[in-house]
Amino acid sequence: MSEGYSIEIADELVGIIVRGDDERVFRFHSAVKAFKALDGHRFAKPEAAERAVREHAALRRRHAS
Repeated sequence: MSEGYSIEIADELVGIIVRGDDERVFRFHSAVKAFKALDGHRFAKPEAAERAVREHAALRRRHAS
């Protein structure tokens, strides 16, 4: 059975991470265009994926201002 989690920022779904039965890592799948750069990235733990998403969002905010 695969394992998956959604990742949200400010109550908006930005992506999901999924680990298949035979996989040791979680793979990120973007739900919105702003996080497409992380699509396909692999993470050992869900917490690492969430941290990367938050860092990516912070970088986007800094570049927008």
